[in-house]
Amino acid sequence: MEKLEKRYRSLRIVAWIFKFGAWVSFVCGFVMFFAMLFGGKLLFHMAEGSSAYIPYIEAGRTFGPFIVLVGFLLNTLVLYAVSSTIYLFIDIETNTRKIALLLSGSDVARFSSPPPKKPDETSS
Repeated sequence: MEKLEKRYRSLRIVAWIFKFGAWVSFVCGFVMFFAMLFGGKLLFHMAEGSSAYIPYIEAGRTFGPFIVLVGFLLNTLVLYAVSSTIYLFIDIETNTRKIALLLSGSDVARFSSPPPKKPDETSS
């Protein structure tokens, strides 16, 4: 069987961009997590004074980096899912085209039921 041409080049590029964006989001999420986890605590420690909001600031220092990490991970998941969905639609189209070519070509006999038996000419 001949090799099928690749169609929908622009969709493949868009899917690749989404997948690349997912990886960038993944890496940036961990960089931001560690930057907020260590650098944010230093910044808050230098800026904090005597205030009634100190317990809330402490909770923000503790939970803030984890909230950012979860947000980036969800963003990564969504971007990767969109990319995979585009690739899925392209694969469905390619498989449908392959089946149409097989059914319209000479390979139809391979997929159809066996041919009926011919009656014996001697038993007439």
